[in-house]
Amino acid sequence: MEWTLENQIDSTDKRIVNALMEDGRLPYSALADQIGSSNTLVHQRVRKLKEQGVLKKPVFLVSPEHAGYDTTAIVLIIVRESVQIPEVITALKGIPEVVNCMSIMGRYDLMVRIYAINNRHLQDIIHEKLQAIPAVEGTNTMVAFEVSFERQISIPDQDTISMYRSYKK
Repeated sequence: MEWTLENQIDSTDKRIVNALMEDGRLPYSALADQIGSSNTLVHQRVRKLKEQGVLKKPVFLVSPEHAGYDTTAIVLIIVRESVQIPEVITALKGIPEVVNCMSIMGRYDLMVRIYAINNRHLQDIIHEKLQAIPAVEGTNTMVAFEVSFERQISIPDQDTISMYRSYKK
């Protein structure tokens, strides 16, 4: 998305986004009270933020531990040929325990986060599902002792955005 004047985020938008990141089901009236604004303004701003793609959709976040997943792992994946990366990503989408996938630079091509019930379950996922994908050449698994914290990204101020967008080497 190109950053232009019509999709700049001001301090009111930031307050709205921050409040909705805490509680995506917050009624507009409560949100308006919380940020000191009118319901109409909040409704218009939320609509604008959705249209711009800043706000995607409100969701409930499931606690992996409370859902029975005691093991969190990051798995680095080497794909045989770079043209096969899209087919590997498609196959990974079919594995429910894989909760995110990133294309990365370096020796490995993809990085995925997996939630598993325990280490045995993780081993089965890696051997029977990940390594069974024909285009996967190899994997490297790191098991997390704990997820110390997790958060959504904050919205940078306009000066920071401008500085880095205009940065030339």
